[in-house]
Amino acid sequence: MSNYFDIIYPDTDNDYFKKFAQYLCWRFFSRHHSNILNVGCGKGVLDQYIKNQKRYNIYGIDLREYNHSLLVFDEFKKCNIEKDEFPFSANTFDYVFSKSVIEHIYNADNMMKQTLRVLKPGGTVLFMTPDWQSQMSHFWDDYTHVHAWTLKSLVNCMKIHGFNNVQGELFYQLPFVWKHPKLKFIPKIISLLPQSMKWKDNTMTNGRDNKLIRFSKERMLLVWAKK
Repeated sequence: MSNYFDIIYPDTDNDYFKKFAQYLCWRFFSRHHSNILNVGCGKGVLDQYIKNQKRYNIYGIDLREYNHSLLVFDEFKKCNIEKDEFPFSANTFDYVFSKSVIEHIYNADNMMKQTLRVLKPGGTVLFMTPDWQSQMSHFWDDYTHVHAWTLKSLVNCMKIHGFNNVQGELFYQLPFVWKHPKLKFIPKIISLLPQSMKWKDNTMTNGRDNKLIRFSKERMLLVWAKK
C-alpha cells in the first residue's frame, strides 16, 4: 500500500501540520530535549515540524519504512503495532504520541500495553482518532479502518490498561479554534450545514474538500494520560 497516503490524503496541508506541531509542543510536549515516540508515524510529515523545534529527539515506528523516514527521525524501526513488542527498552520515552492509527488495528490491547511499557514514569501519552459520533456517515470510506472509537470507549480503554489521570476531549482540526477556544461556537454552527457541502465538487469521491466545513463537522478524539 505504498500509495495509501496519495489516495486517502491527496492534499497534504503542510501549513496545517506546522501549526499543529507548534500546538502540540506548546500544550503537551513541554519538556525540552525530550524523547518522543510516534506510534504509526507514516511518512513523518508532522514529525519533521516537531523536530524543527530543535529540542526533541523524535523516534518512529510503523509497519513499513518510507524513503525519507531515516531523514526525519533520530531513529526509525519497523514494527507491527498490533502484534509486536515495541523495539525499545522499557521507560525510554517522555512522550508517546499516535494520530489516526488506533482505528486501523483490531488489537488495541497490545498497543496500549507496549505504550505503557516504553513510557517513562510520569511520562505523557497522547492518542488521537476519529470521533465515531461525528464521522460515522463516512468512517468506512477508508477501508483500512477496522475499529471505531467514542470518547468514552477510548478513555475507559486507557484506564483499564493502567494509565493515570486520563483526560479527553472532542477536538476540531481548525487552528483558529486552538488559539481562541471561545470561538468553538463557529464550527458548531457550520456543522449544521448539509453534508454534501463538505466536498468541492459534490461527488464525495475525489477527496477535494472544503476544510472549514469538513473539519467543523468531523471531530477527532484527543485523549491524554500519565504513566
